[in-house]
Amino acid sequence: MKSDSVKADIEHRIADLRAAYPRISACSAKLEDWREAAEPRWSLRLDVRWPQHQCLISGPARASAEQAVQAAFDAAVRSLTSHA
Repeated sequence: MKSDSVKADIEHRIADLRAAYPRISACSAKLEDWREAAEPRWSLRLDVRWPQHQCLISGPARASAEQAVQAAFDAAVRSLTSHA
């Protein structure tokens, strides 16, 4: 997946998350990449805020950006559901 399409996917998923949880006042994402034993690794970190709350989510490291994005947003939904 190209960088622009990964960014677009993240923005789309943030919009979906905000639609599902309207109390969210801010949500930012940072996609990190590195090499581990010569293999590429990706992880997405999310900072989700709503009145008087903040939820920091570090998605697990994955072999591709697409998998990292999916894993982080799955974790975000689980976390927000438990806080809702």
